[in-house]
Parts: sequence; C-alpha cells; structure tokens
Amino acid sequence: MTIRRRIALASAAAVAVTVVIISVVTYLGARAQVLGPIDDSLATRIEGYAAVPVIELFGVLSIGPDGSVRIPRPRFPRDVGGLFGRATPVEFDAAYVQIIHDGRVINIGEDTLELPLPNPASLSPDTIHFRSIWISGSHIRIAALSLPSEDTVLQVGRPLTEADETLRRFAWMLAIAGALGVMLAGGLGWIVARSAVKPIAELEDSIAGIANDRALGARLAVKGTDEVAQLATAFNELLSELDSAKQQQTRLVRDAGHELRTPLTALRTNLEILQRHDVRGEERMRMLNAAHAEVEELSALVAEVVDLATDRYEEEPISSVLLAEVVGVVAERTMRRNGRSIVIDADDTTIEGKPVALERAVANIVSNADKWSPPNADISVVVETGSVTVRDSGPGFSESDIGHVFERFYRSDTARSTPGSGLGLSIVEQIVTDHGGYVFARNRTDGSGAEVGFVLPQSAHSHSQISPTS
Repeated sequence: MTIRRRIALASAAAVAVTVVIISVVTYLGARAQVLGPIDDSLATRIEGYAAVPVIELFGVLSIGPDGSVRIPRPRFPRDVGGLFGRATPVEFDAAYVQIIHDGRVINIGEDTLELPLPNPASLSPDTIHFRSIWISGSHIRIAALSLPSEDTVLQVGRPLTEADETLRRFAWMLAIAGALGVMLAGGLGWIVARSAVKPIAELEDSIAGIANDRALGARLAVKGTDEVAQLATAFNELLSELDSAKQQQTRLVRDAGHELRTPLTALRTNLEILQRHDVRGEERMRMLNAAHAEVEELSALVAEVVDLATDRYEEEPISSVLLAEVVGVVAERTMRRNGRSIVIDADDTTIEGKPVALERAVANIVSNADKWSPPNADISVVVETGSVTVRDSGPGFSESDIGHVFERFYRSDTARSTPGSGLGLSIVEQIVTDHGGYVFARNRTDGSGAEVGFVLPQSAHSHSQISPTS
C-alpha cells in the first residue's frame, strides 16, 4: 500500500471516528431535547392525579358504552404545584392512565392497553420515575409515582410515535451527513497526501537517478528543515561515506598493484634466468633464496591487503580485555621467534574489545619496533590508563614522516630498502579506530628512538581514566 493511500485512509478513518462520536453525542442531545417536554407533560399530569384524593378517583368511576372503565378528568387545585415544586399543570391529553390502590388496578385511557406494573423496588417514594417500553408494537413513555401514604401507585403514559419519527429522520440525516463527510475527508486526504508525498516522490526520483548513474559524487538538493530535508541530508552523508569508501578501495587496489609489481618483477626475472640458463652452485642457491624471499613478501602483502579490504576481525565478539595480557602474549611470541627482549610495564587497564584484533594491533607495532631497533636492544612496552606505548631504540622519525606513519603503503626513504609492505601500521589504525580510540607516533624526548602506540576507552571497572595525549 502506497503512502498516499495510507494517508488518505488514515484521514478518512480519523474523520469517521470523529463523525461517529459527534453524531452519537448529537443524537443523544436531540433525544433529550425531544423527550424533555414529553417527560415534563407526563410529570405535570401525574402530579395532577396525585393531588386528587383517592376516594374521588375510585368513587366516580363509570362504565362506558364499550364496556371500558372511565374516570372523569379531575379538576386540579390551584396549589398542586406547591406539593411537587412545579407550576400549575397545563392541560395534557394523556393516552393511558393506571391507578393501583390497595391491590386494585384500573387502566383508564383511550383504548384497553394495559400498562405493565412497575417493580415496587425500583420506585422511590414521592419521586417520579420515567421509562420507555414497547407494548403490543407501540413505543410508550411512562411516568410512575408511588404514594406510600395512600398505598397508591400512579402511572401515566403516552405513545412516542411522533418523537420516534422525528428522531428517526434526524438519525438518517446524521448518517447521510456523516457518510458524505467521511467521503469528503477521504477525497481531501488523498489530495493532501499527494501534496505531502510529492517531496518524497521527487527525492525517490533523484535517488533512483543517482543509483542508475552510479554517481556517488552527486548530492541531493536539500530544501527546508523538515523531515524530508533531514532524510536528504542523511542520504547525502551516506553518499559521502560510500564515495569515500569507493575512493579508498580504488586507492587500495592501485597502491596494492604498485606494491605487488616490484616483487613479482623480481620473482619473474629470477625464474626466467633459472629456466633459460644453466645456473649452478652458489648462484643458483642465491637466486632460489631470493625467489623464496619474494614469495614470502608477496604472501605477507596479500594477507595484509585482504585484512584491510575485508576487516576480518569484524565478526569477532566483544569481551572484556586486559591489555597487559594482550601485550604479554605478543611479547612472549616475539621473544620466542627472534630472541628480542621486551620489557613490559603495565597496569590493570581493561577495555571492551576484540582480543584477536587488539593482539594483531600490538603485534604490528612491536614488529615495527623490532625492525628499527638495533640488535640486542630492548623494546619497552608501557600500558597505562588505557594507552599502549611501544618504545624502540632506532633512529626515530623524520619530521616529514611523522604525519604519514599510519598511511597505507607509505614507506619513508630509509624504509624502502627494508622488508615490509607499509600496511602494518595502517592495520593498527583501522583496528584502534573501530574500538573508538586513536593512534599516535612521535620521537622519544631523549632522542633515543621512537614511540608508537594507541589509546582506547577503558571499561567502567578500570581503576583509572583515559588522559588523551598527542
């Protein structure tokens, strides 16, 4: 179902509910207005009968020609209103009168219709009670009055034919008007929906055009500050992220191709020489070792490119990680592989993160320090207040290189002759950024090497807080 149709239906439904409520309230009000005068006239008449002594009511009975029992209409005293707090009663031609006294019941009226006897428990003394009932197909309005002092109950009733007809016509008018109102509301809702959805339709067309042209550099026009404008702004931000990701992907592929070209060329050259010439002895062994080294470099480069491109740590679950344990595992592995001594000074900093990813980040920084440190020189690792700092004893960074240390495939002039792809510290930055932290690289204040590391947000149960450094 389209948004236009939903808005139109919602508008019609809202108006329908409102019309029903208003119609019911209006009908009940009209019914009260119609029944009010009838109840007043019935009350006036029953008060008039109540003001006449019972002996007069039962002592002047006569039998009509048709056999019906009749009673002359009594003359009501002038002060009858004083008894019930009403004005002097007006003449009212009641259709049915019933008198119940001392077990005797007499129905008096224009025909022989008998009013049903009231429930004595429902009648309060000297209080007029009204009810509407159906008797032999006729809708009758009845007023009942109990006079305990005279052991008498009076009932006066009259048909509601005219009132029912008036209310029926009024109900039909309300129903027709309500239906027309709902239909009109639906039509107006459709028109309003078209107007309201028009900006969304235009936005949809613009997005479809960008998708068809794959123009990630294009941006949607933002008009105003409403929800549609906010949606366009959010989509523009999404386009910016996608455009940036595409550019990074293109740059990664281009840079990776450039970096792969050198070892592949060297490997191809060695293999062609071995195929075309009969190389023996030490020269053959040297070429094979060189080819093997190129293959190792290619393997490492491909693995690091895959790590950057796919973020293989993305699905690793997050858990509480003690940074000292991560550094300890990396230090033990490094000392086992190449005998390099690593000195650790760590507190109990705990963070919420991915253990394997953080281990890779620390390992890359330690590997970088190991590459630049002199033989037999110690590497120092300090874990403090959410930060991990790796200090080496190498030549340090040149001022022109510090700002590019974490760039992909960046290698300083002095590093081009050493093994490596230039991706290790880029991977560190990606992992640390994913954990909500930041990286840093600087020369040691005493000029004896470099410091490379990162800072991460600590867990709530760590004893110290992060103190950002630059």
